[in-house]
Amino acid sequence: MTAGKLLTDSEKRLNEAGVEEPGLNAQWLLADAMGVERLRLLAEPDLPVPAAALKKFKAGLLRKEQGLPLAYILGWQDFRGLRISVDERVLVPRPETEELAGHAADFLMGRKGGLTALDYGAGSGAIGLWLAYRFPELRVTAAEISARALACSRENAGELGLEARMKFVKAATLGPLRGPFDVIVSNPPYIPTRVIPGLAPEVLSEPKVALDGGSDGLDIARMLTRLAPARLKDGGALILELGGGQPKTLLEEMPDKLWKEKKMFRDICGIERFLFARKN
Repeated sequence: MTAGKLLTDSEKRLNEAGVEEPGLNAQWLLADAMGVERLRLLAEPDLPVPAAALKKFKAGLLRKEQGLPLAYILGWQDFRGLRISVDERVLVPRPETEELAGHAADFLMGRKGGLTALDYGAGSGAIGLWLAYRFPELRVTAAEISARALACSRENAGELGLEARMKFVKAATLGPLRGPFDVIVSNPPYIPTRVIPGLAPEVLSEPKVALDGGSDGLDIARMLTRLAPARLKDGGALILELGGGQPKTLLEEMPDKLWKEKKMFRDICGIERFLFARKN
C-alpha cells in the first residue's frame, strides 16, 4: 500500500462519515503513524506504508470516524509553536485561543517589574505556558476547577521545562486566588446550556465543564468580571475569549468605577470575540 492510495481511500471514507476536512485529517493521521512530515506524503505519493504504520493508521482512522478530535488521536496540538499534549481531560486549544494569548502578550509587553499572570480555566495550560515561554521573567498561575485538567496542565509544564515559573491551583472561582496579577486571561466556558446538545460530535467528546457557560453562556465570565478587580494590579487587565456578541453584553454590565479602556477585539474571521478591560 502506498501513501497516496491510502490517503485517497481514507479521505473518501472520512468524507462519507461526515468528517470536516477529511483529506487533511487523513494526512495528519498517516504522517503520525509513519513518523514522517505531513507534506512529505504529498510530495512522495508512492511512499510505501509499513505494516505497523498501517495498523496504527487504521486504528486512528476508526477513532476519527467515531467523532474524536484529531488532537486527541495524535495526543497533541500545536499552540503558537509549542506542542501541547492534549487528551480527553481537556478542551482542544483553538486558533481563537491562540489569538487570545497574543492579546495578552501585547498587553504584557507594555508592563514593567515582576510580571505575573493568571490563566483561569487553564485546561491543557496552553495560554499560560506559552506566555511563560514568551516572557522569561513572567510567573504564571494556572487555575482549574477540574483536577484532571489541572494535572494535564502540570504535565505539559514539565514536558516544556516551564514548571519552575508555574503555580497550579484547583479553584472553582477566583476566590482562593489572591494575586495581584498584571493580567488575568481566560477562555471560560461560554456556550449556552441549551445549545450544547446540538454541537458537533467532536465538540461533544470534549469535557462539558469546559463548554457549558450557563443559560446565556456568561456565568463564568460574569464571575471573572466581578472578582477580577480585587486581584489585579493597578492598571492590570482582564482579557477574555467569548462567543460572538457576548463581549458587548458583558462590557455594558461592567461598571466604569471599576474598569477603564473597555473594548472588544475581533477574531481573524471578523467576529467580536475578545473582551479587554483595565482595572481603574
